[in-house]
Amino acid sequence: MGLKVLGLLSAVVASGSLVNARAPTDETDGLIKNLDLTTFPNSVGPRRMQGKTTLADYGFVEVEKTVRGANVVRDDQGWMMGFTIILAGPKVLRVCFYDKGLKKPGDALAPSYNSTTALLVSKKPLGRWTAKQVPAGFLKCRNDPATA
Repeated sequence: MGLKVLGLLSAVVASGSLVNARAPTDETDGLIKNLDLTTFPNSVGPRRMQGKTTLADYGFVEVEKTVRGANVVRDDQGWMMGFTIILAGPKVLRVCFYDKGLKKPGDALAPSYNSTTALLVSKKPLGRWTAKQVPAGFLKCRNDPATA
């Protein structure tokens, strides 16, 4: 019986039926390039600039990809935004978004800003991806602070 179960499991794995633990590269790249930061609460809010919407627009250009997402650091090394893709569908992503002030060389203290936000990201035509905060969060992503 054990060999039958092992054989069945091997067949399922070989067929690709199990969910891949890695985020699709195109989804990660799409979020880095197209996520509209003006569509959900984050640290860019107080410093919004006309016509600026993406991570790159706000100087977040140093990218470190992770297994299920990426961390992107602003060019002055003072801020990091990152995300983990929890679930990827054809038009909507469940994303856990991180937003944190970093201690820059020469600074006595790091900014105290540090938030986590559960997002539903919609892939819109023309590459613009908009996001809405999910107030209840997700099982593996709770909003912190709880209200944003």
